[in-house]
Amino acid sequence: MTGMLTTDDGWTGTVLVCDGCGRTRRTSATGMFAWDLLWEQADHAGWTGSGRPPGPHHCGTCASSE
Repeated sequence: MTGMLTTDDGWTGTVLVCDGCGRTRRTSATGMFAWDLLWEQADHAGWTGSGRPPGPHHCGTCASSE
């Protein structure tokens, strides 16, 4: 799951959520290339799953327990 989000503290950006445990990864980037940037960073950090926003996505911890 991913999307534009504004939190209670006013933070905005693009968020990636692990479908296994709910861990999040964020970037302050918005716009057309925000998802690509976020997924590239997550991939390098060990996240697995679909490279498309709808998912599924799993953080490195959940990916290693699959």
